[in-house]
Amino acid sequence: MRNPIVNILLLACLGALLSNNLSAQTKTEASANNTSSHASLHRGDRLKMVVILSRHGVRSPTWTLDRLNAYSAQPWPQWSVPPGNLTSRGFELMKQFGSYDRASLAEADLLATHGCEDASKTYIWADTDQRTLESGRALAEGLFPNCPPAIHSLIPAKNDPLFHPHSNDMRAMHSGATLVPSHATAKREQDPQQDELLSEMQHILWGCDAKTACTPTRTPAIPLLGAAASTARDKKDQMSEPQDPLGQASSFAEDFLLEYSEGIPMDQVGWGKVDEAQLRSFIALHTANFARTHGTPERAKAEASTMLFHITRTLQRRVEQRPVAGAIGPANSKLVLLVGHDTNLAGVAALLGLHWTLDGREDDTPPGTELAFELWQNVHGAYSTRVTVAMQTLHQMREMQAITTATPPAQKVLTLSGCDVDRSICGWKTFLKIADHAIDKNSVLPASAN
Repeated sequence: MRNPIVNILLLACLGALLSNNLSAQTKTEASANNTSSHASLHRGDRLKMVVILSRHGVRSPTWTLDRLNAYSAQPWPQWSVPPGNLTSRGFELMKQFGSYDRASLAEADLLATHGCEDASKTYIWADTDQRTLESGRALAEGLFPNCPPAIHSLIPAKNDPLFHPHSNDMRAMHSGATLVPSHATAKREQDPQQDELLSEMQHILWGCDAKTACTPTRTPAIPLLGAAASTARDKKDQMSEPQDPLGQASSFAEDFLLEYSEGIPMDQVGWGKVDEAQLRSFIALHTANFARTHGTPERAKAEASTMLFHITRTLQRRVEQRPVAGAIGPANSKLVLLVGHDTNLAGVAALLGLHWTLDGREDDTPPGTELAFELWQNVHGAYSTRVTVAMQTLHQMREMQAITTATPPAQKVLTLSGCDVDRSICGWKTFLKIADHAIDKNSVLPASAN
């Protein structure tokens, strides 16, 4: 019979081994979702300013229930807020992101760790929707709990050309500009994997399991597959959006993501048919649709040139220490936050050729995603620019996990083609040259944000 003391020692060793394995696994997962925040920086480099382009937080679906229910055998869930509005949970998730931003920027010595001194040097401009205005307020409360800075915007519901350049406004300024992608540009290429996902989406809408066809309890008024393709105009952008199976499935995939992020019980997410693995598969449909509708050169130039122009001019004013036409916010701003939409992030990323894989998803821009333009200065006074992307993981949003510098969101330093030597950080003049080459000057509208 084995000595009891030996048994205890063996159990202790086994426990330590398991603990080390779990710790190593956790570190490996964190490493996959993050790159060093100090990548390519040198001793003595100082962060001087950041312009962050943020997507709003978790909202309800933008379609009405009647419109959604026309595609499904079972009714979609009723949300506690009107279509397209930020939810209270979405507010709290954005507030967490603001708190993380404060800690991260304090760690980089741009903002003070505590207090209100830097609130006056933080400028927040939001689009005029409820979801963007409230997301701005949430970020402000997270950044400065005792003294949140004011949220600046145009009057509610008024079109803001910084986020939604009106095609009519552009045509009035520059006649003959091609702003709406042709049918050939927007059409979906044949893709067997995509076709399989569309079939799975149809099954879910029928109330079946994703991999199995069944007879729906109620035949939807509009089938996802087999319906005639059409186009519709976005109410603000006035640009055509394809209303084909991929375009519609993209919307439904986003709605399932919103249900999941809102913490709706799993037996109600996609009528209990969409678990996290299925959700991740469906998100690929949303990304593919964005690539053809917002990632084409023509569409990106029309949609994002105004935004990228004003971001670069805001940084340029800080570098040159003089007034620059098109700069956003006061001249003494350390942090400028622009709170908009996934279309804004997708368009700017497309203009600059930026790509990322975070939390196992390629080029995804879930609620709260931040695209940050950092301005650094070295010990010799020279400036450089770095672009990063950060987003809460699906698990962090689902579980409302606090994000801190110890447990950060998924984030990555992005590479820019054309940078001097190291593509993860650009000399200022090189970055400005790259951005100006990407921007369509004929599509740039005057700044609304000031």
